[in-house]
Amino acid sequence: MKNFFIVLSISLLFVAYSCDSGKKLAQTRQTAQTAFISGDYNKALSLWEGIINTYEQKDNKKECPVYTEAGIAAMKLNQNEKAEKYLKEAAWGNMSTDKTYLALAEFYKEKDNLSLELENLEIYDKRYPQGAEINYVNLRLFEVYTEIELYEKALNYWTKLSKETQSQLEYLQQILIVYDNLDKEEEAIATAKSIFAMDNENIPAYKWMTNHYFWKAEKRYQKEMNKYAKNKTRKQYAHLLRVIDEVTLDYKKALKYGKKLYKLEPIAENATLLGNTYDRLNYKKEAEYYQKLGKK
Repeated sequence: MKNFFIVLSISLLFVAYSCDSGKKLAQTRQTAQTAFISGDYNKALSLWEGIINTYEQKDNKKECPVYTEAGIAAMKLNQNEKAEKYLKEAAWGNMSTDKTYLALAEFYKEKDNLSLELENLEIYDKRYPQGAEINYVNLRLFEVYTEIELYEKALNYWTKLSKETQSQLEYLQQILIVYDNLDKEEEAIATAKSIFAMDNENIPAYKWMTNHYFWKAEKRYQKEMNKYAKNKTRKQYAHLLRVIDEVTLDYKKALKYGKKLYKLEPIAENATLLGNTYDRLNYKKEAEYYQKLGKK
């Protein structure tokens, strides 16, 4: 019976110690969080590192709950090696959160490491589809996939963005690139017109519209001319004349946008495009003038 009371007393002491230790841990975490919010990142990091040391001494790193916070504080202090170390520990442990992967993505974005930024954004998207920062993550994934030319994936994330975000000029210019590369003509034209409504001197949109209508007309014109060259019948000639009437409308659209484009950006490339458009419409004088400018 005496031994029983000794064991019981030891157990109660252990429970009391554990409760006291847990209480101190919670108080330290709260003090660190308060310091962080107030901008005292050095104090916050020092307190969180104290907690980290406690867990590491017990060889229990996977259960340490403050690696993410410590990593973010280190980022604020530009202690990059320490920030990466703590955030990786958080990701490898059992206490990672949506903030862990967002912080890692932001860390690698600042380091211009696109592949690791993308990796952590994708983890966030997969694990935390209802996360507090999912709208930002979706937007950033749209931007990254556009940048690395994975346009189908970019379009997928575009559909997840809010109407407010989709209406911003910066992102309209990016989705125009996506639509262009996915051969979504109607969507691209509508997007360019939306851009003009916001910025009637937007060079990327004018460049796209000019090139789109010129090359749409040019490819069809060349195709039908080749057909006629191989089969010079009256029927084929009549068909060619109808096609020329149709492509002329697109050349005229190219001219309309091309003139504005050259006014906004008078460079050789745009002069050549404008000259070639004039040439197809049989404005020989204007064609020669701009083609010469294109060679300078």
